[in-house]
Amino acid sequence: MTQSYSPVEKNTILMPSGATDHLHFVCCNPVFYPAYNTECVLLVNVSSIKQNLEYDTSCILQIGDHPFITRPSYVYYKKADIFGIETIKRSIAQGDFTVHQDCDEPVFQRILGGFKVSDETKGRVLKFYEKYCR
Repeated sequence: MTQSYSPVEKNTILMPSGATDHLHFVCCNPVFYPAYNTECVLLVNVSSIKQNLEYDTSCILQIGDHPFITRPSYVYYKKADIFGIETIKRSIAQGDFTVHQDCDEPVFQRILGGFKVSDETKGRVLKFYEKYCR
C-alpha cells in the first residue's frame, strides 16, 4: 500500500495490539479535529469473545460479518480512539498497519450504533463520534 492511501469510513485496518494484529474499523471520513490540529478519524477494534471473560455486548460480530472475523467477536468500544490521518498513512507505508477489506454497510451501522449504547465509550470519543460520525 502506498503512502497515498487515506482512510475513509467503512475501511478496515489491521493494527498491532498486544501479541497480535486486531481489525480496526474506520468510523468516519477524515475531518479536521481542532484538539489535535490535524485531520483525524475514529477507529474502533474488535476482539474475540473468550469463554469465562466479560466483554462488552453492545455490538457482537459473527463469522461472516467481515472476512477477518473467524469466531464470535465484540466491538471493543473501550479501546476506540481518535487517530491522525498522517500517522495512519505513515504506518501503512512502513508496513506496520495493513489495509483490509472494507466493512459492509449493515455491519458498519451496527458498529456505529454501539458507540451510544456501550457504557465503555470514553467521553471524548463519544463527543467525536456525535460530531463527526453520524
